[in-house]
Amino acid sequence: MSYQDLYIMWQVVTGKPLNLPHLIMKNMLKATSKVEGVFPYGMVITKILSHFGIVFGNEVASRLDVGDIYNASSLKRMGWKRVFESDKGVQWLPKEGGKKKKKS
Repeated sequence: MSYQDLYIMWQVVTGKPLNLPHLIMKNMLKATSKVEGVFPYGMVITKILSHFGIVFGNEVASRLDVGDIYNASSLKRMGWKRVFESDKGVQWLPKEGGKKKKKS
């Protein structure tokens, strides 16, 4: 059980108002810092966007191939490095100079 779960239960038990959009945004921001995380609340976001008239009718569903998924390993092979900054969190930046060629 996480601190967020305890906080939500405390809000419900004490009858205090719960700022659900704030909690959703915090979860979404937290998901962006995870290496293998998924973007949460996809169905909820789709419903909200549909409510405001954004049409998804032209979308074509397709399955992801293993080669379509980018993770930390594939980004490192492409010459990117993972940098941790206290104010910005996790960032991926291109390595300086790229890959070095072997002398023949």
